[in-house]
This record gives sequence, structure tokens and C-alpha cells, in this order.
Amino acid sequence: MPRQQAVLTLAEALVVLRRALDEAERLEVPVAVAVTDPGGEPVATARMDGVSELVAAAARGKARTAAALGVPTLLWEERGRTEPSFVAAVGTVPGFTPLGGGEPVRAGAAVVGAVGVSGGTADQDAAIARVAAQAAH
Repeated sequence: MPRQQAVLTLAEALVVLRRALDEAERLEVPVAVAVTDPGGEPVATARMDGVSELVAAAARGKARTAAALGVPTLLWEERGRTEPSFVAAVGTVPGFTPLGGGEPVRAGAAVVGAVGVSGGTADQDAAIARVAAQAAH
């Protein structure tokens, strides 16, 4: 019998997206935001005015990485600072984006999606993503 996995709805993804944009506006940091399902596929995305597609691609990568691994991507960035061999190794993994700004979105213990934010510093992106990830509850 196939298993069913909880998934972030479009309505919930839009709430997460709006919360990220509101927090970015509050911090005066222009960003791109990607909200994904648990498999890392986009559900909702946005770029603030003046934000490039390259920055948006980073946001999608952060969200995909957070969804796949179920942990904030800032953990991977911090690990890379202390383990240079980790940085070299992850460079060989397609789609792995070890930069702060990706957060899993959970319903209880289950990862139902993720949010990725890019455009500010790693700490700014991570803070915006953390706030946004909580908006789904």
C-alpha cells in the first residue's frame, strides 16, 4: 500500500512566501523566495524588485536542500567554514546548496515543504527563512 506524505498546500505556501517578503521588507533586504513541496519542487516563488534570476536560483537551491535533508541550510554553511574538505565534497553533489537561508517547513515532525531565501547575508537570509517557515502553522 502506498504511503501518503503530508504536503504544504498552495494556500500555506503563499502564506510562507508573503511572510518572507514582509520580513525582508521590514529588514530592507531585497530577496528572492522559493517555497517548495517536500520533494523540493517549487510551489510558490517571488523576486523582489531588482533581484536577479541568479539570486532566485540560489533561493530555489536552498529550499530544495532544506526539503531534502530536513535541516536549515545554515548548518551546512557553518560546517563548510570549519571543514574545507566538506566544501570540496559537496561541490560534487548536484543541487546541494550549502548556504544559509533554507529552512524546512514542518507539520509536527514531518517535513511538508521548505522555504529558501537569497539576497542578503547568510544570517539575514536564514533569519527571514526561519520567520517564514513558522508562518505555515
